[in-house]
Amino acid sequence: MDTRQYDVVVVGGGAGGVSAAVGAAQSGARVALVEKYGFLGGAATNSSVLAYCGFYTQAGEQVVKGVGQQFLDILETEKVFRAEKQEYSGNTIVLLDRETTKRSLDVLVAEAGVDLYLHTHFAEALADNNEVREPLTLQSIKVQHRGGLMELRAKAFVDASGDALLGHAAQADLLVSPPSERQGSTLVMHIGGVSAEQALPDGEDMDQALQKHAIEHGVSIPRSNAVCVRSPLTKELMILLADQHMDALDVDALTQAEREGRKAAFQIFRAFQGHLPGWEQSYLSHTGPQIGIRETRRIAGQGTVRADHVFEGYANNETAIAKCGWPIEDHSKPGETTYSSIGNGGWYHIIHSALQSRSHRNLWAAGRTISSDPKAYASVRVMGTGFATGHAAGVSAALQAASPEGCANTQDVRRELLRQGADL
Repeated sequence: MDTRQYDVVVVGGGAGGVSAAVGAAQSGARVALVEKYGFLGGAATNSSVLAYCGFYTQAGEQVVKGVGQQFLDILETEKVFRAEKQEYSGNTIVLLDRETTKRSLDVLVAEAGVDLYLHTHFAEALADNNEVREPLTLQSIKVQHRGGLMELRAKAFVDASGDALLGHAAQADLLVSPPSERQGSTLVMHIGGVSAEQALPDGEDMDQALQKHAIEHGVSIPRSNAVCVRSPLTKELMILLADQHMDALDVDALTQAEREGRKAAFQIFRAFQGHLPGWEQSYLSHTGPQIGIRETRRIAGQGTVRADHVFEGYANNETAIAKCGWPIEDHSKPGETTYSSIGNGGWYHIIHSALQSRSHRNLWAAGRTISSDPKAYASVRVMGTGFATGHAAGVSAALQAASPEGCANTQDVRRELLRQGADL
């Protein structure tokens, strides 16, 4: 078997994984990044969620910089950077173009000197077999590519898979909410053929169109508060409305959700085409290609981001390795999206201990796999914040790999993050 040695191995090439890999490499580590698709971007590119949430607070203050800022700088160079405030929620999002996002993330990873493995599926985690010593230490992972199996050995690992695949395979301690309490999933729709001069419909317009369609065709779509934004280059409309509430860890349920989501998306499109002015020549450009999954499982950390951190606007410069400025966005109830604002200054600190596994000493979490309670999870899970937690996880893994004691001191991590331009 082909075996390769690294300081840090990152599983998952979304916002958290890319920033972890780049942050680790910028800290001097030799880094491997494993991604199952043929491109980077995670949900932004594989689920067409072409908007980064979390870069800004509701007041418009930017709280994610570092590697995230390096990505925004590339968008500026490409002349496609666009931050837009959503009237219905007050949140500011960064709108994305799919191909520019893929290409820009390629540039970030390549310029940092990361070894990237695309079309490579995580298969197995190998830890030390000393049952007396706790926490355990990961030794290597096995990955599967078209040519066969490969083993990647490292001193530290980052789980940025979104589903805590690495943590699950390593039998790490995990946090998993009951399926009925998890954040719902959404099949994202993109609609073309609506003039760029046509005003975007508001929530009331969309609700009325869906109600009229339901009366005419007997098809009900139980969701309001839809997101509808225009993509910066294609000018297509991105709509988040075709929700599915199921257990994404159940293959039968997930398969059914994909099929039902496509049916719902088509009915939503027909409702809007038939009842929104200026949409007569519109067409359903595409969905997905896969449903956007908000929640499955996450790493149980040495510490946990809690709901009171969000509501109080928690700030502590001794333990902080990132800021989160996205409110609690709750999709756990079918047909509803509710927001709860962050207290104090509109952002809160994410604690370093929420990134480190409590059961495996050299396993770090990034993006939506970090340790959080269910309420806080609805805030920290977004991709913009994933850039910040990923950056911190990557730096932590790199410093741990370089330490003779195998430690990543919080103050050392903070100093390196600040050197790399992070906002703490």
